[in-house]
Amino acid sequence: MDDAAISQSIGIHSTSMSTANTFEAWTERLAQRAEIFPHQLDLINDKLLLVELSAAEVSAASFLDQRVLKQTTRGTWIPWQAVADIINQAPRTTPPAFIFHVGHCGSTLLSRLLEFAEDTCCLREPLPLRTLAQDFADRGDGRSFLGQQAQLERLGVLAKMWRRGAAHSVIKATSICTDLLAPIHATEPASQSIFIFNRLETHVATLLAGQNAMVDLKGFAQLRLQRVQQKTGLDIQLSQLSTGQLAALSWLSETTSAMLSCEKHAQNIAMLDFESLLRDPAQTLTRMLRHLNIPADGQTVENAVHSPVLRTYSKDPEHKYDAKTRAAILADSHSRFGHDIKSALDWVEQLASQSDLVAATLRKFA
Repeated sequence: MDDAAISQSIGIHSTSMSTANTFEAWTERLAQRAEIFPHQLDLINDKLLLVELSAAEVSAASFLDQRVLKQTTRGTWIPWQAVADIINQAPRTTPPAFIFHVGHCGSTLLSRLLEFAEDTCCLREPLPLRTLAQDFADRGDGRSFLGQQAQLERLGVLAKMWRRGAAHSVIKATSICTDLLAPIHATEPASQSIFIFNRLETHVATLLAGQNAMVDLKGFAQLRLQRVQQKTGLDIQLSQLSTGQLAALSWLSETTSAMLSCEKHAQNIAMLDFESLLRDPAQTLTRMLRHLNIPADGQTVENAVHSPVLRTYSKDPEHKYDAKTRAAILADSHSRFGHDIKSALDWVEQLASQSDLVAATLRKFA
């Protein structure tokens, strides 16, 4: 697929070439303006899709994927090396912070609460992280487009781009990206991150309650299984897994990654059980801000936890959603899917008897 076809497929409006849309114009914008955003990384053609997004558009977006683009969004593909040359010449700044997670565990809520801190920008699920996460996994099987050093260099350039535009930037990754946690801290020791999770039983119940559970779980199932097998050597047949076991696999893929990352970079990574944020949002938010080195006074924290953010669904703020709503959904899920939940828990226990890593992960997170 050529650049024009890709652009049309993701919503970029195709316009005729003009002075304002030349390579030179875009590279000049990239060097000077934080609004020039790295939207998509194409490893096949070795290019990066740059789009122009305002700070308000970035802050409002729950997902920085195709859904953030409009027909009026301006964008163009630039060779990766041209982007890297420009960004590498920019002054060095404080690295961004990161949020990694198991999925459906309050990571979007946390990112929206953190944005109450002054001059703090939170970016949610930028697509290039997904691309790099896949390539990192493929390197373990000898199928990656990039070697290890090239992967780390691209991660560094993208982090530097996402860092622009605010005194503090926090990047919330997609739930398949936790294998990037250790490389981030290995290449940038000053970076801080949070890994937020639900306990295993809660995670399975949450996912089974979703209307499109099977579609959601199968979407990344192959990548999740690939990563778990690389770490454990377990013989798991994807075709034989139930919906509950697929939900457990999604939890296991990220918690095993976090487990290994924490062994090497414990001082950089704060482990956060979502339940603690619900029990005491003010204290937990204060602790997370402090860990990320983001200044915030008590009034800022109070404004955050008493805002509508804790009473609406973070991915779609038009819908009401709070701790009581969540508790009711989980109770209903346990009532309807109790057998599936137990089967999933038993399956992970069986895996733990065959893998020291799974056993250690269960002790820490389950």
